[in-house]
This record gives sequence, structure tokens and C-alpha cells, in this order.
Amino acid sequence: MSTRFCCVVGAAIALLIVLELRTAHAQTCPPTCEGPEAGSIVVDETTPHFQRFGPAGGWRNVTGTGFSYYSGSAIWTSNVFSQTENYATWSLPPSATLPLTYEVFVFIPRYHASTTAARYEIVRGSDIQTRTVNQSRYYAEWVSLGSFYFTAGISNYVRLGDVTGEGQYTRRIGFDAVAFAPRYPMHALPVRAFIPALYSSGHSPHPTTSRYVLTIAPADHELMGCEAGQRDERGVVILAFGQPWYQPETNRYGVIYYRRPGYPFADMATIAGAAQGFLRGYWSCATEDARLDLGIGTNNYLRAAMSDTLRSYVHGRQWAEMVNQVHAWLQNAAPPTVTARVRVFGANDIEMSWSQAALAQAWLEGYASLARRPMINFGTCDGCPTTASPNRSPNNGWTVEDVWHVNSGVAVAFPEIYLRSGVNADQWYHMSRYAALVKGQPLTFMGLLTQWQACQERGCNGTDNTPHQGWKQLRDALNADPVTTLTEPLPPPSDITWANRFSSAGAMAFQLQASLPSRQTADGVIVEGLLPPLPAAQFLAENAWIGQLGAQTLTVYAGRARNPLSGGLDESETGAIAIFDAQANWQLVLAPAGMGTLRIVDARAETLWLSDGARTARFDLSLQRWDAPTQP
Repeated sequence: MSTRFCCVVGAAIALLIVLELRTAHAQTCPPTCEGPEAGSIVVDETTPHFQRFGPAGGWRNVTGTGFSYYSGSAIWTSNVFSQTENYATWSLPPSATLPLTYEVFVFIPRYHASTTAARYEIVRGSDIQTRTVNQSRYYAEWVSLGSFYFTAGISNYVRLGDVTGEGQYTRRIGFDAVAFAPRYPMHALPVRAFIPALYSSGHSPHPTTSRYVLTIAPADHELMGCEAGQRDERGVVILAFGQPWYQPETNRYGVIYYRRPGYPFADMATIAGAAQGFLRGYWSCATEDARLDLGIGTNNYLRAAMSDTLRSYVHGRQWAEMVNQVHAWLQNAAPPTVTARVRVFGANDIEMSWSQAALAQAWLEGYASLARRPMINFGTCDGCPTTASPNRSPNNGWTVEDVWHVNSGVAVAFPEIYLRSGVNADQWYHMSRYAALVKGQPLTFMGLLTQWQACQERGCNGTDNTPHQGWKQLRDALNADPVTTLTEPLPPPSDITWANRFSSAGAMAFQLQASLPSRQTADGVIVEGLLPPLPAAQFLAENAWIGQLGAQTLTVYAGRARNPLSGGLDESETGAIAIFDAQANWQLVLAPAGMGTLRIVDARAETLWLSDGARTARFDLSLQRWDAPTQP
């Protein structure tokens, strides 16, 4: 059944409408609806971006007033049962803003539209979504087909043909106007209202503990939530579940989480169950006045199965829906005294070097299209301006405007302030200054993230700020300039760890494997699109090899290393490999002098062959030694 779609009275309301991409039928306007709002792109059957195809004798032109047809005219054709004879297209004009989400409306003329099964196809390159409309129900009305994310560089149009499955030539199909109504990212959600003034003191508050997720068993997360409650942790806790993923064989979205080796896939329902376990453990073990904001986190490492904007957009939508469901569960399952002080947020570790801006923004627009809860960005500002280099542009083609976009509106900043040098805090000060001067309001900060515990567990180089140091650096950098001075105390920091608690119930949690693009070698497998457990400011992987060295299972990532002390500048890159064992012990090995970004091309007998495109070098895993590079 079609559902009624109320008239749009403002962009803020429209952005909160649930528009499921896979719904089988169209949403419709009530009789009083005036149609798409001002600013929509309308393509009529008389305009250049409309085309009709098929035998000319099969088409009929009709005219009248605006009471019957959009702009006083329409065309129609008779239906066929199964083999197309006549069809038409309405194209999104080249002048349209792209990439962007548009809600697609079709105008059904009052007359000559008697089919019960008009099959509209929304075409975006190779992706085709079909919406079926019973034209006989509508009389000079706009009908919504839903919202769709359109990108540049591909064909974007709506197609309607004469195949309906009804008896041959028994129905008429009306062709009139199509409207594309822009749906901008949700900036109406009052994010600041979600940030309570919990701390009136100017002193560094007690940090919480965030976690890289190594298990998705609810019982394990209940243990970790209880531990946070027993420690009286208050503020933001991030559960970083790992890189976004699409599993084509089951048509499911989720993540590849950080359990190594095996690279398990967890779908949205599984992630929700783990988060619910953490929340249950927290409220069971914390004091009655404890407050917690749980960020259910992924990242923007949009490679392999997630490397197109449409896939990223859908993942963002599903992530928002999952967060909404966990929030609704919390309201229903928790005691009344808990729901006022324990809350759920989406979260994403957005790092410039992990994807192009368009992919990250597509994910955020997908999230915003369904979000009922804000999104915490616990990411970086790689290559962003600093006091020493105020005119720098962020890495990977991003602009400061792009960085602002993913830290505003539905998103709120919770930045990684890892560097003892203070460069990270300086970068975020400059971003907040940009927001204040150009957008009229400095960035809102929900706190910040450090990795002191993770550094003690796995080692790092100059990126081991303690929570107190990171908090003080960001506070002092912002308060040193009247333009960015905090009007409320900076919320507490969180410090991330690799430590997870495991119960016997979680023992079977690692059997489901991700479908990674891979190529078998004589000894092991070469894998594409896999995120190493290292920050982008330290290492960027191109591919990886998984295999055995004696009794050990190793994962060797090939790519490029950076000097993390620079704040992630591209200029500090050099070819390197990162070698991890099954216990996550690791070492970074630089390539021979002069070699650039590496890829693994083969592996045999404990030897890896790696190339930077110009030269090839061999690395002996047993001896930990490079052979001299040669021409490929």
C-alpha cells in the first residue's frame, strides 16, 4: 500500500521524513498538496530534457488547462503486456547541483492515465530503482517516488515505458512533468541542545574509556559497560566497530570489525545487539546519577565494496536507522531513571586520507536523511591549516569547507587530539575559527579523543597525549582567540584502548568472515580494501598479504608511512610495510630509499614482492630484510 506524504512546509521538516530506498510503492501527496516546493527542478514533456522514443504513431498529444495537465499539456500512449514499444525519459539537467539527494515527484495528469501499474525507473548510471504507481488513483496530482542520491559523471534520469503487465492496449499511460526537489543535509537538528553542561569547573574532568571493538558478543559488551559503570565514567564513550562494509551475497550492510586475523563481518542488527549489551551493563553497574553518551562508531575507510557514493549513502542511512532503533530500545527497555541520563549517538571516525570528500559526505547525507540522533565525528583534520601553515589545504583533495561540512549540522566534533606537540589542537582551532568567520558560528565540541592507553598497548610515536594533556591543549587553543573562545566548559575527554573483555558467551563470535576482494598466492592471500589498525596520520595501506610464517599467522599491509608528528601531512610520506601478528604485535618497516607507495604483487616461500609502480623489491619475512630494488 502507498503511504500518504504530507506537504513539505520547510526544508527542516522534509529532511526528517523517513524515505526508504527499497520501498515497493510510491509515497503520495494528499489532495491539498501543492506539489514540490519552490527551488525544485521541473522537467516537463515540452522541455529539452524530456525525450520520447518508439513509433511516432504510438504517441498522442493532449492539451487543456492547468486543472488537468501540468503547464496545460501532456502526452500518452497505450500499454503493452511485456515488450516495450514506447518509452520516455526525464533527465536531471547538467545545471543541477551534484552530488546531492533529490526527492523525485511525478505529475499524474487528470485524463489519459488509467494504468494501475506505471513502472517508473530512477536511473543513476548502472543503478536502477523501480517504483510502481497506480496512475488511475490520481487526478492532476504530484506523486513522490522517494529520495535518491545523484552524483556527477553518470546518467541521471527517470524512465517510464509502456509495459504494465495488463492486457495489451487496455490502458493508457500518462506522461507529464517530473520534479527533482533538493534534499540538503540535515542542519536543522539542534545539536547544541544534545550537549549538557555537565561540568562547571575549568579543570580537566575525569576521562571515559572508548574501545576498538574486537568482539560483537552482547555478553562481552555487557561486561565492558559494567566496567565503565563501576569506574563511574561519565561523558562520551565511543565503540569503534571498524570499517563500513557491504556484503553482496547477503545484501547486508555492516562493518568489518577489528578482530585479527579473520576480518569478521557484523551486520547492523549484530552491531545494535552489542551496543545494547554495553548500555545494559552500564546502567546496571553505574551509580544512579551517572551520565553516559554512547557513540556507535564506524569510519570513512570507503574502499573495495564501499567505494561508490551510492553505496556510502545507503550505508549512512542504515547506520542512522540502526542508531535510531538502539535509542528507541533504550527508551523502552531501561528503567525511567536511566533514560534521562544515558543516551545514544551515531559516530564516525572521519579522516581525510581515508576517502575523498564526496564519499564521506555521501555517507553523512545518508545518515542525515533518517537520523533522529546526532552523529559524533571522532576523526582527524589531516593536513589542515595550522598557525605555522595557515594557508594549507587538507589532505586528499579535501577543502576546509569539506571539513566544516562533516563537523556541522547533524554532526558534532569530537576530534582526535593525539599529538603531544599540540599540532592537532592547533588544526582544530583553525577549523573552528573558519567556522566562526565564514559560517557565523564556531564549531561545537562534544569533547575529544586521545589514545594514551592504545599507545601503551601497541606503541606509537609522539601521539600519546594523556586525556588531561589533550583536553588542556584543545581548551587552551580555542580560548586563546576571542573568535573561538568556549562559552561553556569543554566536555570531558575519552581515551581509546584495544582492551576488550571476553566472556565464554563470546567465544563463537568470530566465525563469520567478510567477503574481501582477494587473490590467492603460493603462500597466503593478497587482500584489497582492508583497514590496518593504525591511524591515517601514521600509515595508509594499499593492500595486504595474509599468510603463515612458521606457526605464526601474519598480516602485512603495504602502503605508505607518514611522520605522525607532522599532523598527517602528505609531504612526509614514504613507502613502507606494517607487519602484524595474531596478537596485534606490530612493526613498521620503511621501504628502500627512493621507493614510493608500495603494493604487494606476489608472495612465495616467506618472501614478498612489492612494487611502487616504477621499481620492485623483495622483502624476506624470516630475515626481516629487503633485497635491492629492481626495475619491474
